[in-house]
Amino acid sequence: MRLSIEDLVKFKMNQDDYKSQSSRRMNSIDKRGASVWSNCSDTSPVGNGLRDARRYWAALSIWCAIILTIIDASIASVALPFISKGLQLTAAKSVWVINAYQIAIVMALLPMAKVSDILGYKKVYLSGILLFMIAASGSIFAGSLTMLAVARFVQGIGAAAVMVTSGALVRSIYPPELVPRGIGYNTIAVSFASASGPAACAVVLSFANWHAVFAVGLPFGLLALTLGWWALPSTASAKRSFDTISALMCCLGFAAGFSILSDLAQNSSSEWTFIKIGVAVSAIFFLRKRTSISHESMVPLDLLKMGSLRLAYGMSASAYAVMILITLSFPFVLQQRLHFGPELIGMLMVPLPIGIMIAAFVAGRLVNRFSSAGLCSSGLISLAGGAICLSFIHPGSSVFLIIAAVAICGLGFGIFQVPNNHSMLATAPHSRAGAASAMLSLSRLIGQTLGALLAASLFRMIGAQSDAPIVVAAFIALTVASITLLIRYRTIVSIG
Repeated sequence: MRLSIEDLVKFKMNQDDYKSQSSRRMNSIDKRGASVWSNCSDTSPVGNGLRDARRYWAALSIWCAIILTIIDASIASVALPFISKGLQLTAAKSVWVINAYQIAIVMALLPMAKVSDILGYKKVYLSGILLFMIAASGSIFAGSLTMLAVARFVQGIGAAAVMVTSGALVRSIYPPELVPRGIGYNTIAVSFASASGPAACAVVLSFANWHAVFAVGLPFGLLALTLGWWALPSTASAKRSFDTISALMCCLGFAAGFSILSDLAQNSSSEWTFIKIGVAVSAIFFLRKRTSISHESMVPLDLLKMGSLRLAYGMSASAYAVMILITLSFPFVLQQRLHFGPELIGMLMVPLPIGIMIAAFVAGRLVNRFSSAGLCSSGLISLAGGAICLSFIHPGSSVFLIIAAVAICGLGFGIFQVPNNHSMLATAPHSRAGAASAMLSLSRLIGQTLGALLAASLFRMIGAQSDAPIVVAAFIALTVASITLLIRYRTIVSIG
């Protein structure tokens, strides 16, 4: 068989290509072998996300920081009657222990997002944890309402720094295909902290006074600070300016707005409420004047211009309003209609966070396989189904039926939350991860506040023993799910 010159040339080129590919494979093997030894000392992201060993420690730091901020809030709510008695306060005044914390978070979210873009997520994250722990020491030694409220306010600022950066850091430590799982793990941490907070508070109060409850989260904070300093990647700082006036207007506007909603929820409107309305409107007006659609704006209008993100923010606020309506009203139904004691009521509410944790673990593995709109709608429909089951609870209902209905609510919310949070974080540009994380937290707080306001209004009109808030919650969940499916259908039709 005779070979032409062209055949010989092709054979030579194929031989050279084979040698080149073999060389590249050998270099790749050498690099992977070297990475085994450097895996425990390299803190920089490789390609997309951190290497496995470092990623686990970085994720643990974020989970501990989430538990630190969430468990403190739930503990403070349970300990409020004991704080009121210890400081000899009225119930209305003692609420400022909660309000100071919430107002600080709402005020600081967007300014902290801008600071994290300028300084880097890791620096703001670690500074927030440290500030939270120092302020927690102030809460532990507080001897008056003023000292306690100030300490709680500073804790809220630290919590805002953690909320803004924890979501942004997920995109830095996980590769893109594992980001949904990372969000699911964060959701599990939130549910764990929410479920364990009341129990931890009860244990502490059984042998110590109310000051000690603010020390429960400190071990988690210390672990989060140590692991975060060692394992988290250092994100690059951006040379951007910080608009102090816009930050002040943002703080005033959100603080006044939150205070107005709080007055309405507690039915304590006065002339001060109208002054707060004037402050809120003025702050928003001046902030709008100074805000442009760019990365330098304090309010992320560039994110709000994206239709998919607006839908995700609205769905998040609606879902949290639904959850607040259920979690605030159903215990009253159990107490006043079914005449259950506090221990049994607490036990019957435990399936809610457990359901969220289970669903979040599963949903984190489904996001990359199914559409977010489909998963979110399925979660909301399940949540509505659980709420409808709760509305049919009567004195003759079995405990098993109650547990199943509560668990369905938790499963539905968990299925919804992971894909929706992934949409809010992953849809935004990577350079806007801090702002995206801030908007995620802000939509959650707005939904919780509106849900509490709606529940308080229904309590005044109908009574706490009524299941009307649960029915309203089911209606909201079904409405939002229907709108989401309709938008997705119209999108598919327009593309097809």
